[in-house]
Amino acid sequence: MAIGHWDNIAECQKLTQSQLIPGVVEEDIYRNNLLDRIPVAQAAGKSIKWNREKSVADDDIANIDIGQQLAWSASMDYEQMEVELKRKYIQRILDHFVPDVYGTINNYEAQVLWEMKKAITRRLGNDLIYDDLTYGTKEFDGLHALAAVQTGTSLDIEQSGALSLANLRIQHDAMKYGIDFAYVPYIVARRIDAAYQEAGFAQLAYNSAGTMGQISYGVDDAGKRITYFDGVPFLRTDFLVSETADTGEGSDARAKSAAATYSIFNIKFGDVFAGNPGLCLGFGNTQMLGQFYKIIPFDELEDFDAGGIRLVSYISPLLGSKLCLGRVYDITDAAIVY
Repeated sequence: MAIGHWDNIAECQKLTQSQLIPGVVEEDIYRNNLLDRIPVAQAAGKSIKWNREKSVADDDIANIDIGQQLAWSASMDYEQMEVELKRKYIQRILDHFVPDVYGTINNYEAQVLWEMKKAITRRLGNDLIYDDLTYGTKEFDGLHALAAVQTGTSLDIEQSGALSLANLRIQHDAMKYGIDFAYVPYIVARRIDAAYQEAGFAQLAYNSAGTMGQISYGVDDAGKRITYFDGVPFLRTDFLVSETADTGEGSDARAKSAAATYSIFNIKFGDVFAGNPGLCLGFGNTQMLGQFYKIIPFDELEDFDAGGIRLVSYISPLLGSKLCLGRVYDITDAAIVY
């Protein structure tokens, strides 16, 4: 079919081109990175040390009669903790040919840098959970590794089934400094919401003594709904993913897989550098102040017609007191129970 001057629409379209909208629309999004919330402090050396209380002098308090000779005592000792900063980086070549010959409406260097920043920030969010120094010498200890030290205690509970709210209560009591929030995968958070909305508890079908008053709902700073259990808010995250059951219990690292078991962390933040007991993040370069990496540009690379960009991070999490981190793991995707 003729289109005015042209034989057909296809011939007409050869004289035009599509409009390219600048930038790239994100599709791969991870919500609620721990980096967005964790307190940070600069370290003066390659490692950070602090002391945890190991004993108290209660048993040295003695009873004595009038006129009886007093005895001197000594018993105090400490557990000294040390964490080394670890280095993580990403670097990209910026070939001069691309912007010079294929110049477009996009800022080539700015796009590369933006994508590098996204990559390192998201990787750090992942590693804060899944890194394990024992099984990866270039890694630091993430939440799983820090929690595994307490395996077998109320601070590290193996669920091996549907999430039990009773186990969460036990852990809440064990975390004597309090809890800022529970870090929860979306799939488990959906089960919690469903239990108090459309699905109900299985126990209530045969036990009318159950109550629905344990979960409450509020609004966060962004005006979005947030769930509370026992006064502790649930922070939903995409960074906690499906994991392999029975891993990360002290004999190996916690492994990510499609095995469909999940973990919840109860977290109390605090600046260890200021003497507070909670979880914080140490970094080791003055250029990183205000961000989690330093940016190193290269105008010209030797033997390349190109420049380059490098992002480097010196970083490690610090857990002041073991009482500021709790884990419930090997949770299955099933209706929660009491």
